[in-house]
Amino acid sequence: MDQVDTSKIKADAQAIVDNIQLPRIPEREFRPQCTPFGDIRGAVNAAIKECSASGGGRVIIPAGRYRCEGPINMESCVELHFEDGAFIKFSRKPEHYLPVVLSRWEGIDLYNYSPMIYGNELHDVAITGNGIICGGREWWMNVAAQQKDSQQKARRLEGEKVPVSERIFGDKEFLRPALIQLRSSERLLFEGFTCVDAPMWMLHPLYSSHITIRNINMDSMYVCNDGVDLDSCDNAVVENSHFRNGDDAVVLKAGRDADGLRVNRPCRRIVVRNCVFHECLHGFAIGSELSGGAEDIYVHDIHMEYIMMQAISFKSAPGRGGVIHKIHVADIQIDRTDDHAVSIVSEYPGTRFGDDKTCYKDFELFNIHCNYAKNGLYLEGSKEFPLENINLDNVVIDEAEKPIDAALDTGSLAFRSVYINGQKFDSAN
Repeated sequence: MDQVDTSKIKADAQAIVDNIQLPRIPEREFRPQCTPFGDIRGAVNAAIKECSASGGGRVIIPAGRYRCEGPINMESCVELHFEDGAFIKFSRKPEHYLPVVLSRWEGIDLYNYSPMIYGNELHDVAITGNGIICGGREWWMNVAAQQKDSQQKARRLEGEKVPVSERIFGDKEFLRPALIQLRSSERLLFEGFTCVDAPMWMLHPLYSSHITIRNINMDSMYVCNDGVDLDSCDNAVVENSHFRNGDDAVVLKAGRDADGLRVNRPCRRIVVRNCVFHECLHGFAIGSELSGGAEDIYVHDIHMEYIMMQAISFKSAPGRGGVIHKIHVADIQIDRTDDHAVSIVSEYPGTRFGDDKTCYKDFELFNIHCNYAKNGLYLEGSKEFPLENINLDNVVIDEAEKPIDAALDTGSLAFRSVYINGQKFDSAN
């Protein structure tokens, strides 16, 4: 098939990356006393505080295996660096992650258990090195089924517009925290390390800008173990990284329903490129918490080896609202997906609070090749917002049990060189 020239897409993506500011970390080293197999939390947090108070620098975790009985609290102008061979295992006891901190949980602002590495309102922060960060997920997975009541409570408080200051969770509420979360921060670098066994989302930048994520490895196959969740962030790149995740590999989020519409902060100017998704529930996704919207998103040169559900997924539901536009996806290889190769959904299952519908418009999906998909394409707008200016060009699915699973409220949908099972499909199929 004829390849689409994607050089402009990649040049526009590069322009975003060129504008992303890296953290400014002074050339100064702090080495906390770390006893092998001992609890290093106190020593590391003390070194981070001293480092930041001194104007910043690098806090170095030496090679060895360590425990951490509670969260590491990042500070501005600090790089937390793991030397080769460093392995840190976080406590699996929930009481170690109290008191609660301000967070966002499945798109709802609230107070919850602290993430295992956490920071709020910071600048110039880095986590680097070839160490392994282990999330101590055992207890959290054992109680995952018990979080349902708290999950529904969070959604009810959000729907009732209860002030964030009164949305207190944490002790005995069972809402699993993220492994790494930096909130309302700028100039962030995440590079080199491996994350395993997370309680929930693995790397969760929130309300942050100027974010560089590169050469990381995410490996955790448990429920809701997304690899990278960029949540209401702008000016960010995820590149040259590897993912094996029990949920989305890389996903963009922007708040849920009324709370996301209240905050109204989209994901903007995001680049995801040159990554391998080895085994994931979903590949690249936007949603389902997308009420603040997303725009100027570039995803290119991704190899997806095995995806259990949707490979390229845009997912929303009534009540979300938001505008998802200026989306550019190019040069994607999908070896196998056990559901859809490309999915745009307006009726994603879940609790509904409100009637706001999501508008999907101005998509480019170019040079997508899939060896096998159980279902080829799922394309669903809404009566309020039919799909608008959605363009698929050189999309080839060699084998699909169901070529077009759905095409509802498609509006202005354009197929050019779309082949499934060797059959050419056009916009009227």
